[in-house]
Amino acid sequence: MIYQHRIVIARSGKLERRHAAFQDTAMAKLDGFGSRLIGAWEVYLGEEAGSAVWQLRQFESLAAWEQLQVKVRADAVLETRRAAELYPVLDQIDTSILRLADVSPLLATEWPDFDAVRGQGRGWIEQRFLQFKPGRLEEHHAFYRERMQEAFAYEGAELIGLFDTLIGTGTTNGKSHRAMELRRFPDLASWQRWRERQDTNPALADLVKSQWLGHVERMDSQLLRPLDYSRIR
Repeated sequence: MIYQHRIVIARSGKLERRHAAFQDTAMAKLDGFGSRLIGAWEVYLGEEAGSAVWQLRQFESLAAWEQLQVKVRADAVLETRRAAELYPVLDQIDTSILRLADVSPLLATEWPDFDAVRGQGRGWIEQRFLQFKPGRLEEHHAFYRERMQEAFAYEGAELIGLFDTLIGTGTTNGKSHRAMELRRFPDLASWQRWRERQDTNPALADLVKSQWLGHVERMDSQLLRPLDYSRIR
């Protein structure tokens, strides 16, 4: 499996219009083309808070992702509706192609319909970008597997996935120097306690700040709120 990771930005109060237009114009059609939208999360805390949505789409292969581009371009009705109803409210779209790291849990390959998840309980998603010096990704992942996965599992935190960048920012000559981590929390209070424990527990603070972050060149994080049609919630 590969994953298309995309940020969609609609500023100046246009994000709600974008949500409505996307659901009416393109969401079901793209899903029918094999572009499975498994995550859709609005930025709650972080850069572009209140103006951006992150999407995660699942494809059988890179070839399947390329075939989607051909199908979309060939669908004149879809392209016309997107241009008339969706694109006018958008300010920016950036896309990367990811794959699950070897140390990551696997994601499901079958997902319920959008209408089946509406109204269901939603948690909160922390998304972190981990940037490494060239050639250090494998070293980080080995340490992550041995020490961090178990150490981060408290306060109901659930690792959704750790992804390496295949195409996009953080790649050089086919090598990835950037990972993206998704972790789910049952509520905001759990997320806050999870973060605070990394300051108040001396052993955990040393592991996180002195040892783990020693493998990371840069880390950026955002707290995301799942939209009501998001399958990962």
